[in-house]
Amino acid sequence: MSSNNLIRNWASRLVVSRRELLVYLVVVLFLGSVMNSLGKLLAIAEFRHWWQVGTCYVGYVLPTALLVRHGRTIEQLAWGLLAMVPLELVGYALGTSVAYPDNVLERVLGVRNFTLAMVILVAPLPLCVNYIVEGLQRARSGKASAAS
Repeated sequence: MSSNNLIRNWASRLVVSRRELLVYLVVVLFLGSVMNSLGKLLAIAEFRHWWQVGTCYVGYVLPTALLVRHGRTIEQLAWGLLAMVPLELVGYALGTSVAYPDNVLERVLGVRNFTLAMVILVAPLPLCVNYIVEGLQRARSGKASAAS
């Protein structure tokens, strides 16, 4: 496959209807807020700024979910793992993601394994986003057909 065809193939995966995009936006913003809140509540990690939920989840997790959405579960997990590595590494390296000192992951796995653990924990996010969106769409289409 030529590089032009590869780029067109990947770009075509990002195309969704406005309604579907709205559902994805709501789901990723909700999940991002929940994940950041859980990180704070459990004193594990958090974004330095509240608006990073939007930039990371809308600008990174959402496109990743769209790119892998038609793959098998194992493929979505594998691509999610690969996609989250740079996000987590850069976030902690720049200090835009902040790990709480002596958090539970560091106590169990050691300080040197914290970022690896976070990558593994967030790797399923694109898969989860796709499952939630798919479930919402099935529920909506089921209600629409029941109303007919």
